[in-house]
Amino acid sequence: MLLALSARPRSGLGQVSSAAVPADSVTAALGLFGLTEDGLQMNGRFSRGNTTVAAGDTVRGPLVVVGGTAEILGVVAGDVLSLWGDVVVRSGGTVIGGASAYRGRVTLDGGRVRGPMGSWQQSATGAVATTPPITRARAVTLSTGWTAMFVGMGFMVLVLLASNLEATARVIERDFGRAFFVGVLGQLGFLPLLLLTCVALAVTLVGILLIPFALVAGPVALAGLITLGWLALALVTGRALVGGPRDGASRREALRALTLGVLVLMAPWLVAAALQGTGMAALLGGIVALAIAWVAMSVGLGAALLSRAGTERRQHADRPQSPLQGWQTPTPIAGVAAARRPIPARPGGTPQ
Repeated sequence: MLLALSARPRSGLGQVSSAAVPADSVTAALGLFGLTEDGLQMNGRFSRGNTTVAAGDTVRGPLVVVGGTAEILGVVAGDVLSLWGDVVVRSGGTVIGGASAYRGRVTLDGGRVRGPMGSWQQSATGAVATTPPITRARAVTLSTGWTAMFVGMGFMVLVLLASNLEATARVIERDFGRAFFVGVLGQLGFLPLLLLTCVALAVTLVGILLIPFALVAGPVALAGLITLGWLALALVTGRALVGGPRDGASRREALRALTLGVLVLMAPWLVAAALQGTGMAALLGGIVALAIAWVAMSVGLGAALLSRAGTERRQHADRPQSPLQGWQTPTPIAGVAAARRPIPARPGGTPQ
């Protein structure tokens, strides 16, 4: 008699009516755990409403209960999962695997669960468990991969757009502050400019057809300018550390300076990755890396805009001038030499 009473589900366990649980929500929730309702029913391990594993009984898990409480007094040789309900392990009950409750809770009432236990309150369409934080090894791998990618991009730019890179780098060397200011203005004005462009194109029928192209070409052009400017800043940084000639340097020397500059600009991210998982130190490292990256991006964008993506010709003052430049010798026309103006004779002298 006492055994029969103890096997009955108690009313104070927060039981949920299975009728209130939509079928599609059950399917979605099972999918989050990698399970299907058909596969569970075939093995006799799926039930709706309150379910009790009596003392002395053994169930080959996993045991899944939907819309009710899974009360364990016997043995479940696997996992126990309750959807929209609770899992209660009574005295004498044992769960060989883990116990999980979706939109419910797991309670040990004298029983034992050998595996992990967990409760989730998210909706059926959301993730059951939050994404685990990124590990230090993965953070270092990602930062190293980005660094290698930027070095490869720098090599391609040196091969294909060396003159554009040099022109952008000269702007940074000439006026760093102005490049930063123009870069900030470029970031603030990009979206309004893109919106005005779309409005202007919408005036005509042909322009309406070009709006999708503008929406794609605008961000791509901005990304290209930022990349060119960032690599130019890396080149300037590397040359400042290495020393040596600026213009006229070999491509090998430029590649060495560019690689060193990329390593310097990416060093804050590598340090932040190495500090991953250290709490406040990792947070401060990420903030510093983000701030340095924003300044570098702003300076690079401003330099690319000022140099017109590196197509602007060097200023007149930057070009070496020939001492003979600025005047011309009279050129003979049709084979006749230019006549010399007679020089007035001095008093008492003979005219020439």
